[in-house]
Amino acid sequence: MKRIMHKTSWKCPCGTIVGWKDNNNGVIRATGIKYASSKRYSVPVAEPLSDGIIDATNWSPASPQPKDTYTGQFLNELTREMELDEHCQYLSVSAPLNAKPSDNLPVMVWIHGGSYVTGAGDHPMYNPAALVREQQVIVITVTYRLGLFGYLGSEEGTPANLGLLDQIEALRWIKQNISYFGGNPENITIFGESAGGDAVAHLMISEGTEGLFHRAIIQSAPFGLLPKRENMTNAMLEEAKRTSFNGSMEDIATAQSLIQKKAKRFGLKSSMPFGVQYGHFPLPKEENTEEAWQNVASRVEIIVGCNNNEVAPFIPLIPALKKITSAPVLGKVISWAMVKLLTWKIYRSGAKKFAKRHAIGGGRGYKYTITWGAAGNKFSGGHATEIPLLFEDKALWEHAPLLEGTSWEEYQRQGQALRNIWGEFARTGHVHDTNVPGLIKLENI
Repeated sequence: MKRIMHKTSWKCPCGTIVGWKDNNNGVIRATGIKYASSKRYSVPVAEPLSDGIIDATNWSPASPQPKDTYTGQFLNELTREMELDEHCQYLSVSAPLNAKPSDNLPVMVWIHGGSYVTGAGDHPMYNPAALVREQQVIVITVTYRLGLFGYLGSEEGTPANLGLLDQIEALRWIKQNISYFGGNPENITIFGESAGGDAVAHLMISEGTEGLFHRAIIQSAPFGLLPKRENMTNAMLEEAKRTSFNGSMEDIATAQSLIQKKAKRFGLKSSMPFGVQYGHFPLPKEENTEEAWQNVASRVEIIVGCNNNEVAPFIPLIPALKKITSAPVLGKVISWAMVKLLTWKIYRSGAKKFAKRHAIGGGRGYKYTITWGAAGNKFSGGHATEIPLLFEDKALWEHAPLLEGTSWEEYQRQGQALRNIWGEFARTGHVHDTNVPGLIKLENI
């Protein structure tokens, strides 16, 4: 889908990129740039350098995926449909309107979430225009392979961690080309939420990533779901043997659904069955991850944290929990206790541990808690509720369920405050305003 009024171009090592001025959002964009390619279930290969023209005027396609029932419940209708393509190794660049190659602007690379089965870099809810305009940064959104296409492998079968390898190829492309857009290749911050936050954390300890980024913002990574997944993964691989990996995207979707069902008996971990696999390139063995994170701490500044009621929006989506928490009189008390317990178990305890280990390793940064949301709104302080603050978009968020009880003016004020914090950290590695009432509290690690 094209949204072109005026074209603009950049001569880069990868080729002459022709993008567009997005006057409605006050930024210039180069969208749908292919950074790598691969055959199905194969390791990505970087796109070759070229002296030709690269059309960057279309949105990146998304990896094939099921309907996202979670985020669909708290935003307005999407402003556009996403094209699906298993060959989805594309990225998009958004820069300030007057950015010049000599500007040396901070670079922020967004890794989207979605439990490694849904989402895309160019999903409408990740419009970085406000962040770009206000903070004078360049934002790159990355699309990578998901689900069965990107996150299930073994020594005998298809390679593991293909989605993670896609992200690494994207970072290599950015390092090589971003200065031609006005970005500073020596000041790159990667940031992501949920599975995207998990990806950011694991990029820190992935082989071959040293020097590709300098700061990391880890938002709501489900650290509590990561340990000791080997038995679940083996059960999923056994089910995978029953299917042909050479079918249509619809066939793969059916196989993925059956594989996910095999994971259900493994409890909480099954809420994110696909994901990175330790002991497979480019990651260390699980028993070596603690040491690996500690070893990289001194060269990567971090912000890590979560929201104060992460699991609150999930309760109504889980029949057993919904029944328990709907009980008269005690239902609200049980619900509150479940939210606090599971938020701690899945998100907060892991973020606290990550920050402590980073400090022991000689690293610097902050841990945070976001409390934003209107009183009485079921999404208040819940999972992903900071997304509209970082990625302001009136068409998607005004009158959306997530903003019920909050005025548009208050939303804009708090959104700008959070963007200020993320932008300042990307520029300098420091944050001055560490306590914004009703929004966020940060502490030095």
